[in-house]
Amino acid sequence: MKSVIYGAGSIGRGFIGQLFSESGFEVVFIDQNKELIDRLNERKSYPIRFVKDTRNWEISVLHVRGVWSSDMEAVLDEISTTDVMATSVGKNVLPAIAPVIASALKLRWERSVDTPLNIIVCENMVQANVYLGELIAGHLTGSETALFRKKTGMVETCIGRNVPVMSPRLQDGDPLRVIAEDYSELPIDRSSWLGGLLKIKHMVPCEPFDFPIRKKLFMYNMAHAVTAYLGDILDIPALATAIQIPAIRYITSKALQEISIGMAHEYDQDLEALLLYSDELLYRFGNRQLGISVKRVAQDPIRKLGTNDRLMGAAGLCLKHGVFPAHIAVGIAAAFYYHYAPDEESQTLRSYIEREGIGKALDKYSGIGPRHPLRKTVLKLYRLLEDQCSLEEIIHLDEVCHHRGFGNNPDIF
Repeated sequence: MKSVIYGAGSIGRGFIGQLFSESGFEVVFIDQNKELIDRLNERKSYPIRFVKDTRNWEISVLHVRGVWSSDMEAVLDEISTTDVMATSVGKNVLPAIAPVIASALKLRWERSVDTPLNIIVCENMVQANVYLGELIAGHLTGSETALFRKKTGMVETCIGRNVPVMSPRLQDGDPLRVIAEDYSELPIDRSSWLGGLLKIKHMVPCEPFDFPIRKKLFMYNMAHAVTAYLGDILDIPALATAIQIPAIRYITSKALQEISIGMAHEYDQDLEALLLYSDELLYRFGNRQLGISVKRVAQDPIRKLGTNDRLMGAAGLCLKHGVFPAHIAVGIAAAFYYHYAPDEESQTLRSYIEREGIGKALDKYSGIGPRHPLRKTVLKLYRLLEDQCSLEEIIHLDEVCHHRGFGNNPDIF
């Protein structure tokens, strides 16, 4: 059995490659980094170092080889004959690989390979599988598109394992080494998988898939963002240091409690289980060995302030179920306050606020218009941050304290 992974980066090698290898698949990476591909072909394996503050341990991912993405004949041959495939290239690269996958699928059909090909799309965007599927279909004829829909499963997933961007320090003398946290669950949308499920270690089929996606975005990503934007206010470089600051941990914890209630109501889930997951996230954020920086998590604030993204999406779900997201609002205000010159979106956001004012910025970037229930709170919080108000003072504001009973459920805790 063979698997192909388009992208030999952090998630490709640091997560998906391990699962495929441990499930008995040969793992073939396709990547533009020829030096990396040559090293994989020379060694046929690579190490993953799992790190915690208490201890580290290392495994070897075996039965590995690579194909240089410029060797088109080899790329098409590998994809056309694989049993399962995954992509992990970054959403901006998907348009570049779509025509390649389309050509490989045509070759697969010409070779009369009848087994459906499922492509697990491991990209950091909601419905990345649909997006990539549309890109691929754009390079097919009408009849080919019909065959594509019949014989190719574009499988949605969400990645929960944290794998930092590798640096020479983290590689620790081995350019193939990947650092990762010890979290292995890979939820997939069962409805998008064609045919019988393959036995892939730690792959968890879910249907419907909206809950796992929103859980990742509105809990993990939201709490990550709140921690980072508050950490930046205090000039803290490392996320693991930021989450240990009592005021930041308190606000992030309360933000997670708010969204846990919203998620429990929206998806008929057990609240206690969601609160336990929240505690697990706070613990995982404190892993100093991962070397995750505040700036990395805070980057691209305009995208993260979007109406359906991690902050506003979570806040909206809370409001829908009678929970006022006062602590998520602190994170929203901090995101608007965030400024880092090398970050293009941060510069754009800051320039707009300086030119048009925070009120118009709230409306433009997050849909917080004059009648939005969060507007007064976020405006006040933003202005307090401008005035260098401490996080401890913000925690005790009436606008924040008043809502600590969580809407219509004052006794829920």
